[in-house]
Amino acid sequence: MDFEQLYRETYPKVLAYARSVAPRELADDAVAEAYAIAWRRQRDIPRRDELGWLIGVTRRVLANARRSRLRAGALHALLDLQPRAAGPDPAEQLDEGDLRDVLMTLSPLDREAVLLTAWFDLSSADAAQALGITPAAYRMRTARARRRLRAARLDLKTREPECHTTT
Repeated sequence: MDFEQLYRETYPKVLAYARSVAPRELADDAVAEAYAIAWRRQRDIPRRDELGWLIGVTRRVLANARRSRLRAGALHALLDLQPRAAGPDPAEQLDEGDLRDVLMTLSPLDREAVLLTAWFDLSSADAAQALGITPAAYRMRTARARRRLRAARLDLKTREPECHTTT
């Protein structure tokens, strides 16, 4: 696949991923950097796993940016300035409160693993590539996370509603 075709086919999903985990400006910059890296490393992009590779690169670019902001935040603290807030968690963007609450019971890495396939329609291989783990490790992580989600959801449904009586 030539680079232009790769860009056209993957850009919307890579951008959607980045914007779901980071503020818009940071996400846009990270995606641009990820494609610049992809341009330079075209031969390193695994065939048939291009989307996962690109999301993994974007994820690492965002992580590097967060580390840079943390270092800058330490400097700001020394200068008595307020550091910027971290990017949004995709689960916090859900309208359904119960689902959001259940997702928030997972660790951030488990939540991201589940959301990569559920929201971004990545295959297990692409999601594993994005997270930098093997497909077997990804399947194990998501199986455990889904079990915890089901248990938390069941727990939420079986809780008795609070009764408020006035006397």
